[in-house]
Amino acid sequence: MRKALLLFGNEIDRGNLIESAVYLQNSLKFKIYPLYIKDMSRDKIVAASTDGMMLGGRSPFIMQGWADIEKEEIESLEKELKDKGINAPLEVDIGLVNEIVTEKMKECDTLLIGKNEVITERIVGVLKGNYKSVILIGEKPLNSLEKVLIANDDGVKINRSCYQFTNLFTEVTKFDSFSINLELDDNILLEYLKDKDKIVNHRVLKTNNYDEILDGIAKYDLFIMGNLSRSYFFEKIIGKNGIKLLENAKTPIFIG
Repeated sequence: MRKALLLFGNEIDRGNLIESAVYLQNSLKFKIYPLYIKDMSRDKIVAASTDGMMLGGRSPFIMQGWADIEKEEIESLEKELKDKGINAPLEVDIGLVNEIVTEKMKECDTLLIGKNEVITERIVGVLKGNYKSVILIGEKPLNSLEKVLIANDDGVKINRSCYQFTNLFTEVTKFDSFSINLELDDNILLEYLKDKDKIVNHRVLKTNNYDEILDGIAKYDLFIMGNLSRSYFFEKIIGKNGIKLLENAKTPIFIG
């Protein structure tokens, strides 16, 4: 049985994240493991300062107020999961998010996590530290795998993502693929997928209009990308193409 760790945090749309988990459970027979992490690093920041000012004796009251809000949030989340038919108990853990996710992923095949309006350090840490695949959910839920798109620069990272995807979702046999202003005489990834009996329609997009590209991606059910490099924040500053797509694509993203 395939297993997915469902991680809750500061996602932009919790409903879409849960709906995606329901699809994996009901349509693809995944076992879902819901997880909520009380982040220790956040608590240290709250205890130390607010807007650069020391909290002093007010710290316990602020911490208690946050604990009450978090308790209500967890109870609401448990009810929503149950109402949507996900009966596995919500596990609540405390610690550093990256470390806990790494440990929990030992028994799971993929990580289901929500995006925020920007790719936060928390998500970057999870993407870099996790050694299995990740499905990022933003403005659209995952509710089909009929139309799957590959961001294909024929690099090592997208090859790895496609390897992870085709082994996890064996039922998907047809893909669309694109590269941006990149003509290749021999695209090894296309040959690799063909050898695995996959049908791939590849196109080279002659454009730098990312709104147009994002509109095209939005027509798909899932978008496969390569993993982030170690130089994420440098790439963000210089406007690396992949970062633009990762942050702004509304379609669910698969990263292996």
